[in-house]
Amino acid sequence: MEVPESGMSRVSPGEAPRVSMSQRLWDIDWKSILPWHFDDVRVEYERLADVLPFMAEVFPQTFNVGRQWLQEEMTEAKRRFGEEMDVFVFRAEAKIVGVIVAHPLDWSTYYWRVATILPEYRQRNLVASLAEPLYARFREAGVKRMEVDTSPANRPMVRLLSNQGFIVTSTSSSERWGLSLRFTKFLDDEAERIYRGQFLDVPANTTTERSRP
Repeated sequence: MEVPESGMSRVSPGEAPRVSMSQRLWDIDWKSILPWHFDDVRVEYERLADVLPFMAEVFPQTFNVGRQWLQEEMTEAKRRFGEEMDVFVFRAEAKIVGVIVAHPLDWSTYYWRVATILPEYRQRNLVASLAEPLYARFREAGVKRMEVDTSPANRPMVRLLSNQGFIVTSTSSSERWGLSLRFTKFLDDEAERIYRGQFLDVPANTTTERSRP
C-alpha cells in the first residue's frame, strides 16, 4: 500500500468540474446522494486531495508501508486518476475517523482500493453500515460485483468481508502490494450462480480418484 503524497492539487478556478468514473459509467452522482448518518458519524463524499493529509498520517501505521514494496511518486496521471475515484469520508463532528477510496474496475465491477478506520472506531461497524446502502445503489445501476484486495494476514478485514458475503475469487502478488486475496461480493444472482457452478459447487455424488504415475 502506498503512502499518499499531499501534493495533489485542488481544481483551480476555471478548470472543468470533477466527474467521477462512477458518474460517467453508471450515472451515480454521490455528491447529490450523500451525506449519510450512522449515529454520530456521518459519511460525506469528498475529493482525494481533501483526505491526503489524513491518509499520509494514518497509512504508515495501518498498512506497515515503506518496507520492501515499491513506492510510486505522485505523477500527473496518478493525480488525474485520484480525482476520478470515489472518496467516502467518515467524520465524527469535524474529525476524519475513516476513509474508503473506490472506483469502477470496468463497466460492471466496483473496486474498493483503500479502506481504513481509526482504531477507536473499528468496533462501530462503520464499513458494514456504509456497505449496505452502497450495494442497493449499485444493484440499481446494474453493477454486478464489488471487489476488494487485502492481505491474508489482515484478519479483521478478512472477517469483515466474509461476514458481508464476499468470497475469495483469486490471489495475486506484486511489487506494490505483496501477496493479496481478491474478495468478490456478487450483486447479481446470475453472475454468482455461474461462478459458484464453475468453481465452488461440487455434486455430492462426484468422486475423483487420483493415482501417481
